[in-house]
Amino acid sequence: MQSFVSKAEFDMHWQLFDEMINRFNLCVTQIAETAGVSRVMLSRFRHGKADLGAAKLIALLLVVPHEARIWYVSELLGISPGTSLRNLIAQAPPEERVEALRLIADSFDRYNHKPESNVETVELAEAV
Repeated sequence: MQSFVSKAEFDMHWQLFDEMINRFNLCVTQIAETAGVSRVMLSRFRHGKADLGAAKLIALLLVVPHEARIWYVSELLGISPGTSLRNLIAQAPPEERVEALRLIADSFDRYNHKPESNVETVELAEAV
């Protein structure tokens, strides 16, 4: 079976997961049972011996406390919790700011633009 994650990505996932377990003092047995993952499989993942697969990793993340899940995802993506779009745009280089503003403007244009076919239908209905 083909692997969709590189060795570096796999290492990052298991190391962050293990750090999350330790940082938040979580009970591994309880998490494994609640998520429907064997304790042995979780232990092998935490030590970088076996990949869980996306479905099992997601199941595990869904049963850990919210704060732990937020920490894991924030560390994985390299962003701090509660980061606002405004702060991200303010810290972006000028080229990325322009791109972000163009995307926002385009979304407003699409939202406010009414297709002419709807206008014709309304006018036709009023005429009848």
